[in-house]
Amino acid sequence: MPSKVSCLYLLTVVCWASALWYLSISRPTSSYEGHMSIPIRKTVKTPKNFTFTNIRSRSLNPHSFEFVINEPKKCESVSPFLVILISTTHKEFDARQAIRETWGDESTYGDIHILTIFLLGRNTDDVLNQMVEQESQIFHDIVVENFIDSYHNLTLKTIMGMRWVATFCPKAQYVMKTDSDIFVNMDNLIHKLLKPNTKPRRRYFTGYVINGGPIRDMRSKWYMPRDLYPDSRYPPFCSGTGYVFSADVAELIYKTSLHTRLLHLEDVYVGLCLRKLNIHPYQNSGFNHWKMAYSLCRYRRVITVHQISPEEMHRIWNDMSSKKHLRC
Repeated sequence: MPSKVSCLYLLTVVCWASALWYLSISRPTSSYEGHMSIPIRKTVKTPKNFTFTNIRSRSLNPHSFEFVINEPKKCESVSPFLVILISTTHKEFDARQAIRETWGDESTYGDIHILTIFLLGRNTDDVLNQMVEQESQIFHDIVVENFIDSYHNLTLKTIMGMRWVATFCPKAQYVMKTDSDIFVNMDNLIHKLLKPNTKPRRRYFTGYVINGGPIRDMRSKWYMPRDLYPDSRYPPFCSGTGYVFSADVAELIYKTSLHTRLLHLEDVYVGLCLRKLNIHPYQNSGFNHWKMAYSLCRYRRVITVHQISPEEMHRIWNDMSSKKHLRC
């Protein structure tokens, strides 16, 4: 006889399919990117007695948003070796489920405790908000603050993730921030990069390091106006498709962001915070911020691959898992 969780999961899949079909034929996508204007039914606030130390001046960017979906007790009984923060959007249920069933499956790694958290803002369509709330009640791996979920608010989403780690999971050893279309080779990440049997690093940050400058072409997705960022060069920053850092850096970046003018380019903004903290990101060629054709031996050498669909995620995971005995 099907379990209650199985029935709830099946119901969630059916509801998501129905909701997305309904939205595709009846509701245009909103382009509004401001703060929340729709009613919020439930609010989970940060504990009243929680304060970050050494914040003495008035905040330039106070990040005055509240958690409307939260998992505050995730780290109460255990200190994770690795927390994975995955930036996602409301309609990407298939991608989230593919991650849960492949490299994001927390039960796969034995005594090495991995915690997977999906990060979202609020949607202007309350149907999608309700679907995510139902999904959260089944899987308990979603965190949402009450800012509008949009491309230009990706920085807010990442800062929310830093805040969550610093507030609710401060004893974690490492954190990864990535996206929902990324395949992560967890064996390489855990055993070759982070090495659980070694002393945890501090003030550590690594990924695919980019050295570049602002794009002034208004037609570009990465356009940066001069009045927002007048300098001709960015500080070194890691591609937002995937980077890893020691957990102490989460609080440092969150605290620094309170006094750092917001930029809509999330990875550049994190780089600005790192420069203020005098933390230099390490280059690691295993982080790929582009799509790469699948090859068992090629994927064994990397940590991340970009632009992977849910179907590809399952296929790659199954192939790599079943051929661990093969040599390259």
